[in-house]
Parts: sequence; C-alpha cells; structure tokens
Amino acid sequence: MIAVYVSTFASALVSAFFPVTPVEPYVVGVVAVTGCWPVGVGLTAAAGQTVGKTVIFLGARGVFRSERVREWVGAASEHRKRKRAARGARPVSVVRERMRAVGGPLRAAGSWLTRLLERPALTIPVLFVSAFLGLPPLLATSIYIAGTRVRTPVFVAVCFVGRSARFIVIAYAPQLVLG
Repeated sequence: MIAVYVSTFASALVSAFFPVTPVEPYVVGVVAVTGCWPVGVGLTAAAGQTVGKTVIFLGARGVFRSERVREWVGAASEHRKRKRAARGARPVSVVRERMRAVGGPLRAAGSWLTRLLERPALTIPVLFVSAFLGLPPLLATSIYIAGTRVRTPVFVAVCFVGRSARFIVIAYAPQLVLG
C-alpha cells in the first residue's frame, strides 16, 4: 500500500517537470487496479506535483532576480535592435508572413494571460484555475507568477489545493464508471 503512494508521488513529481508524462492516467489506473482510497491517491499526486511546480517557481524566481540574466537579456535586446536597424526595410518573406499569421492567436492568448497575471487581484484566482483545470498550463503560470509579488507559501497552498481538487475528482472516475 505504501509503495502505491510512493510511486504516485514520484510519478507526479516527474510529470511536474515533463508535461508529456501526465500523471492523470496513472492516478486513474492506480485507483482502478489497486482499489486504494481515491482521496489518498489524489492528495499524494497533488503533493508530488506541488513539490515539482514549487521547484520550477523558485528556480524561475531566482532567474528573474539574477543581475547576470538581466544584463544578458539587455545585451540580447540591444543586439536585436541593431540587427533590425541594419536590415532596414527589406521585404519580409512569404514564409515569415505565414508564420506571423499562424502565431497571431497564440500571441493574443499569451498577452491576455499576462494581462490577467499582472493584476494582483487576479493572480491567485488564475493560479487556482490553472492548478485545477490545467488551463492556462500550470507550468507556464508557475514560471510567470515567479516574476510577481506572490509569496512562496501562498503559491504552494493555492497550487496544492487546486491540484488536490483536480486529482481527487480524477481519482474518483473509476468508481463512477465501474460502480
């Protein structure tokens, strides 16, 4: 029984860093096969995900506050400006125009998310929705929120509550289907 919870925690921790390995199917499978308590499995998965997302949050916060990174970003920005000025009014290629057209909705969604997260009153609700629904992706939200004034204990609490609710609901799915 303990091995189930340890492996659930480990799977959730790995999935926090690698979104291509979702923990949700694992949670459903564990509850369906082992008959473990869905709340316990959901809380364990939430704990693993919260630990992983907190590591990402703290790492991003350290990068955002690093003077060396700020200097590097400033130099890269200046380099881009000089490159654009040297390029002048050259015509833009057809491929580049199509790429801009395809990326437009994605950029619009990204700017909408950043506008929401820039408002202190909406930062925590957006984080909760992201933790519960997965939209916007919690990985992206964790990184962006690291640049705001949200304190680490608040981030951990909101992330854990949202992930717990998500995984408990998902863990009860086999009981709803199998009866």
